[in-house]
Amino acid sequence: MTKNKFLIVWLITTAVLIWLMIILGGATRLTHSGLSIVEWKPITGIIPPLTELDWQKAFTDYKNYPEFKLVNYDMALKDFKFIYLMEYTHRLLGRLIGLVFLIPLIIFWNHQKLSPSLKRRSLMILALGIAQGFMGWYMVKSGLVKDPNVSHYRLTLHLALAFWLLGLVLWSLLEIIYPPASRNHFQNRLVWVAFCFQLLTMTYGGFVAGLKAGLIYNTFPLMEGRWIPSEWSFYKPLWINFFENAALVQWCHRILALISVGIIGSCYFNSTPLKRPLIGFWVLAITVQAVLGIFTLLYQVPLSLGVLHQGFAVIVFGIGILCCFQESYFMNFETKFK
Repeated sequence: MTKNKFLIVWLITTAVLIWLMIILGGATRLTHSGLSIVEWKPITGIIPPLTELDWQKAFTDYKNYPEFKLVNYDMALKDFKFIYLMEYTHRLLGRLIGLVFLIPLIIFWNHQKLSPSLKRRSLMILALGIAQGFMGWYMVKSGLVKDPNVSHYRLTLHLALAFWLLGLVLWSLLEIIYPPASRNHFQNRLVWVAFCFQLLTMTYGGFVAGLKAGLIYNTFPLMEGRWIPSEWSFYKPLWINFFENAALVQWCHRILALISVGIIGSCYFNSTPLKRPLIGFWVLAITVQAVLGIFTLLYQVPLSLGVLHQGFAVIVFGIGILCCFQESYFMNFETKFK
């Protein structure tokens, strides 16, 4: 492990920055800051407004778009500065992640420090990072036309790309820490099923956020006295309700979360004694996340709880990745750290 310490630091730093990016993305969404910068300038956009004249120009540009005309028509310049700086910081962090990953990658590549598999995965991470930046702008663009709300499909894909990036980084990190010689292939498919349900729950979390579905039916476990919302089949064809009906989307998110807790709990009882501590930690994390989700719903998605719920989802995701890796390659922790 010692000879790979720079690779480990590189990937850990990248993973932490992606985590912060997801948290900041949640804060940007909840403060309605995402549509404040109406242009996409990947290079020159690194420079924010520096003078009062620059700020006035940025504000004037913002006034030409639906969010100002329909929602923030009485906004003052000082309030615009806040939402602009939120979105600017989000985009700046994205650029920083790119540099933090790319510069060491070039150095490691030139010095032959990367295995063939890590080279391939690094190129995948790089490609996903570029796609993530493009999807961020593509998402914002959807709210600059007529309706000052971004497409919930694009928002969910933007969030999913961030998790895919993080998953690749974490898996690469684990393969460096636990090289092939220290692994024995062993697979428990129930853990992977649980992880898939967790991913599906998180996907529906993106739909909930994009449709602002957390602002309705702020009761639990019933939804205004019903187990299933009365308007669950409002749209035609019927299947579209699972993606565009805010009430049913919230219901799906609830049910998937409960199923995830149940299946991950089952993984604990179906695992060997050696593996139970890590899976037990996963059970605890997913339970805390579910409780956070309930309180976020009951209090109608306040900024603090909304950001905490999204940020903790990353932790649950990371633990899930670790459990999947453990089940795929059966890491013997006691042997490793004796």
